[in-house]
Amino acid sequence: MSQPRVNPVLKIDPEFESRIPPLTSDEFQQLEQNILSEGAVLMPLIVWGDTIVDGHNRYKIAQAHPEIIFTVYEKDFENRYEALAWICKNQLGRRNLTPVQKKVLIGERYNAEKMANGGDRKSDQAKSVDQNDPLILEHGTRTKIAEETGTSEGYVQRADEFSKGVTVADEDFPGFRQEVLSGKIKPTQKEMRTVARASPKERKSIIDQVFRRGNKSPNEGRGKKRKKLPDVTLNTTADANEHTVTVESAVKQFEWKVTRALQSFDATLEDWPQLITDESYRQQVIATLQDLKHYILHIEGGTRYEWNHEARKIAL
Repeated sequence: MSQPRVNPVLKIDPEFESRIPPLTSDEFQQLEQNILSEGAVLMPLIVWGDTIVDGHNRYKIAQAHPEIIFTVYEKDFENRYEALAWICKNQLGRRNLTPVQKKVLIGERYNAEKMANGGDRKSDQAKSVDQNDPLILEHGTRTKIAEETGTSEGYVQRADEFSKGVTVADEDFPGFRQEVLSGKIKPTQKEMRTVARASPKERKSIIDQVFRRGNKSPNEGRGKKRKKLPDVTLNTTADANEHTVTVESAVKQFEWKVTRALQSFDATLEDWPQLITDESYRQQVIATLQDLKHYILHIEGGTRYEWNHEARKIAL
């Protein structure tokens, strides 16, 4: 770690933030009260460059109260997956984790550590040694995590399956992951394993069952056929109460996706600066971005865009 910095402007990576189990309203308020009473954030925020890897809630509180002083320590990572693995490992040190939070974090740590070491691909060196080396490395990762978390290799494998199912479900139902971590819905190991391997249509049916089970009344299903959930579940109103994914969580997920898209654009422009410096390429980039401009104009006017499937662009 480098020398501490005081009150810098930091970036919040949605994927990094999503690895932090959510605080309850009471827990967040208590944290805020503690910080305000001290007049400073006593525990430094940990960052990778200018991106927060630990301290998201403390940073939000400091932003809401500009008089609050906080410090930042920098930590270096080889790649993004190493940072994700560190976040999960750090969160696993919390004492107040629920069993499902622990399971999801262990699964996500296991997957991140595998990806940090090259995923399932073999390096040239591994190929020259033994065809099964990647499997040996994967086994070693499970063993290490099992020992450090006081679990078993079988538990780590099941946690990996469970967390992958949660991640896939969250892509189809924004906010699903946070609902699982908060305990509002409680999918089974079998459901999440199946979701991770299922087709989109099959996934939706399984996830609908999870929501239906979580929201049903004690007498629901006795002597009558259960009501099928609508196909587009995120468009239901709050008073319909068909499941617990809210419009607010969908907004947050939309913000996350936009941020990831912008980060991808920026990375491409950084790798290929001529896309901006060269007049010909710049005009092509600008022409491509016109679709985004029209998209925003539609939203500002209170309507959705029309997608031209044949031309694969927004219809004017």
